[in-house]
Amino acid sequence: MTLVLRRNDYTLSDEQGQLVDMLRSLFTEQSTIDVVRAAEPLGFDQNLWSTVQDNGLLTISIPESVGGDGGGLVELVLAGIEIGRTAAPVPLIDHVVTMRLLSALKGTGVSIDALDWKAALAGDLIVSLAPISTWELGSQLVPSGAVAKAVVAFKDGAIILMTRETPAAQAQNEGCAPVAWWSPNDEDVLTTTLLEGHEAVDIWELAHREWRIATAASLVGLMAISSEIARGYALDRKAFGVTIAKFQAISHQLADIHMDVVTARNMTIKAAWLTENEPDFRPELAAMAMAHATRAALRSTAKAVHVHGGMGITNEADISLFYRKVSSWSLVGGGIRRDLDDISTAIDHRAQELVVTALTSSNR
Repeated sequence: MTLVLRRNDYTLSDEQGQLVDMLRSLFTEQSTIDVVRAAEPLGFDQNLWSTVQDNGLLTISIPESVGGDGGGLVELVLAGIEIGRTAAPVPLIDHVVTMRLLSALKGTGVSIDALDWKAALAGDLIVSLAPISTWELGSQLVPSGAVAKAVVAFKDGAIILMTRETPAAQAQNEGCAPVAWWSPNDEDVLTTTLLEGHEAVDIWELAHREWRIATAASLVGLMAISSEIARGYALDRKAFGVTIAKFQAISHQLADIHMDVVTARNMTIKAAWLTENEPDFRPELAAMAMAHATRAALRSTAKAVHVHGGMGITNEADISLFYRKVSSWSLVGGGIRRDLDDISTAIDHRAQELVVTALTSSNR
């Protein structure tokens, strides 16, 4: 067995840097705290969604062969980070990941007549993904399911498309995310089987990995803005004649938050690049990125709240809004325990492969 050392490089290309600048400017201007608060409790702002449509953000990571702009998963991750930085109340991540899955199906010749493709590509019809798809409860909690009219899921070895005339009722949650319960057995839902067999499994697993990575990116963004808010408060707030940032109990917290942001960002970008360019190498990186981003976001936003003292837990404090968003956004895929289970399964599988390889070599 040959061990290859590879350099981790998280720098962005000039085009990617320009994309980040554009996204940050757009969301900073259009997704202000007031906009985010006004979008609650549903967690969706139609005007902001129209702005996203008008600026072509829904097609950046869609293949050119189906009407997109040809970008990839890394570009979607960069968009996810900027969405998180403003807690933008738009389902861009869920919609684009699902459209990438449907694009892959169209590439294999699968007919998707049950979906208005032109409307979905433009964002006039919002689509989403059911990332858990175990159907243990009969229904599944779907991210953006309260604003989507179409949901792609996996059931009984097949990729299915569920459509309905009106979105499902929102499931109440602390972060006011537009989540909802969907079931193929619901009388209001039309269910169409799109693809079955091994090819369906492979396409679904790749889409699930992409959804984990892009969702992790949004958590990175939430952490990043929480870090900036906490740092700004610590540099402004004074106690005993000095800014509280000079106290070790505060400065150490800020340093820990910054490290969480950097490590989660790097792991998410690494997972995105490898998933896009070398999908067979370390497939567990998607679950690792999501698990780390979840742990880091919950830990870091809690520390950012503590930096604010008693004010941090009030609804009036901006930091509390981002903390609430983390509490919901980090759970829509089933929570960290599901991610850790998938990581351990992948490690088990890799260990078995190494044992088989070693035994085969020794018998030669």
